[in-house]
Amino acid sequence: MQVISILFVVMVAFALVALKLFNSLRTMQIQMGVGVVLSKYENPLLFWLVIALQCLAVGGLVAIIYLACFILPNSVMS
Repeated sequence: MQVISILFVVMVAFALVALKLFNSLRTMQIQMGVGVVLSKYENPLLFWLVIALQCLAVGGLVAIIYLACFILPNSVMS
């Protein structure tokens, strides 16, 4: 039951981060905080850096899901 609750939280976080990444790539603008908008055309280097950080976040959450679904059930319990 504990793994299910961990997976639920991770899946919700994964959905939110993936949605934010998709929206950023669709509009070519990143909404950062209260009224701050980072556009690709104003500062492309910073824009792509933030996109790369969002991709790292998605990858980290996929790694946690992989660990909880495939590695932990097959580990030897002491």
